[in-house]
Amino acid sequence: MKRAWMLVALLTVTPSLAEAIPTTELLSRSRAAATRGDWNTSARALEELVSAGVDDNSVLYDLATAYANAGRYGEAIWRLEQVVRRQVFDADAQHNLRATRLRLAHRDAERSGRAVAETSLPLKTALAEVLPMDAAVALAVLAQLAVIASLWVARKRKGEGARIGGVASASLFGALAAFSLAVLVARMGAEPAGVVLRDGVRLLGAPTEDAIATEPVREGERVLWVERLGTFARVRTVDGKQGWVRGRDVGALE
Repeated sequence: MKRAWMLVALLTVTPSLAEAIPTTELLSRSRAAATRGDWNTSARALEELVSAGVDDNSVLYDLATAYANAGRYGEAIWRLEQVVRRQVFDADAQHNLRATRLRLAHRDAERSGRAVAETSLPLKTALAEVLPMDAAVALAVLAQLAVIASLWVARKRKGEGARIGGVASASLFGALAAFSLAVLVARMGAEPAGVVLRDGVRLLGAPTEDAIATEPVREGERVLWVERLGTFARVRTVDGKQGWVRGRDVGALE
């Protein structure tokens, strides 16, 4: 729990939360609970911040840490994936995401003798998550400007070495521009995704409480939203299984 405590003065909360419980009080409650190892209470204090509209990566990171220590691995993976999608180069979040998946796999192995640490994402989905949208846009623009500058150098500078260097630089930056544009296209075409939050979730044959349950879906597994109907959502797993789940059992990544 190392980040949120440093951001007390920076967090912006909604008026309703400010009138109910001050931000500093909620953070203090969460920190105190974490210190005594009461991770569920620590998580509840941070959940209040998130419910009130605090959309801060450090709070989500600490909430994921509380979930993981409480053994609520699906919820931890959900929050860490949210952070990683926004901050691709956050090494701490990346490390904790891998560690949480491994802890979940160890738990499943102890229960059933079988476990999956992580399912490979389709290439299009994986490409879309290489960079955040704003970073991909910035990289595409800068790379294209660098191509223009390199070609200008190759044309204006005298000497074979300068021309070769300019063309080589233009080729390199052109490849970088093409990559960033491919990321942008993949992101714009990506289907809404979510994470299964709890253990024991099964796909349902229909969007009703008394529907027949079919295939199980793993806690922490990535799914794609197909459609929503009331409190239910039809989802598709990475390996192609489709069915309905209760909306509360899946956390949206967007």
